Amino acid sequence: MKLNSLKGKNILVTGASGGIGSAISLKISQLGGNPIMHYNSNRNIVKTLLDEINKEGLLADIIQFDINNELELKSAIDELKKKYSKIDGLVNNAGILTRGFIAMQSVEKFRHIVNTNLVGSFAVMKYISQIMIRQKSGNIVNVSSLAGTMGLKGQSAYSASKAGLNSLTQIAAKELATFNVRVNGVSPGYISSGMLKEPTEQDKQNKEAILLKRFGSSNEVASVVAFLLSENSSYITGQSIIIDGGLSISV
Repeated sequence: MKLNSLKGKNILVTGASGGIGSAISLKISQLGGNPIMHYNSNRNIVKTLLDEINKEGLLADIIQFDINNELELKSAIDELKKKYSKIDGLVNNAGILTRGFIAMQSVEKFRHIVNTNLVGSFAVMKYISQIMIRQKSGNIVNVSSLAGTMGLKGQSAYSASKAGLNSLTQIAAKELATFNVRVNGVSPGYISSGMLKEPTEQDKQNKEAILLKRFGSSNEVASVVAFLLSENSSYITGQSIIIDGGLSISV
């Protein structure tokens, strides 16, 4: 078996316009898969990535929907079913982050983050898992965060949403195993792309607590996701792999 081969697999990647989502999509295509790259409003970013992938003679596709609009989401996934005979994988990567202490955080903003990161991910899993149940195969990887395990100060909504996603990963793994569908997650720590493009002073201080003394890269996250999507992880389900350079064990 070729290491982490994804040859011939159609894999939906939500939030593909972000740093980690783009890296995951590129990795899937390099391993022979067909990443179906989701975006909501950043079409130019995913279209540029699509062109780059196709220029290399590799497969990729794009799809648009608002993860917070269930009807739009369901309609888009219905179109996927018509276009592809099989959906082999889902990478639930779409998410947003805002910072703010609990006493200062608006309920509206808290609700929006939880709706996007948790409810939106649930909705995508709901409709994609229905396809996987019928085809009796599939693989789901939820992109969570170290914040969902540790609970980071100033990130109450984000941490709570990712903690919920971790639980959802375990529940889905239990419910879908009988249909030959595996569900896992990854929990990145400080990754030098996307949400960490402009690190705060606190982020820079936390860097010193990382055992490897550096932020991770989006490609390092993508490599773990690719492993979980491949048959090389065929006996792994219900797990969330922490990718944090040792930060979570540094205290």
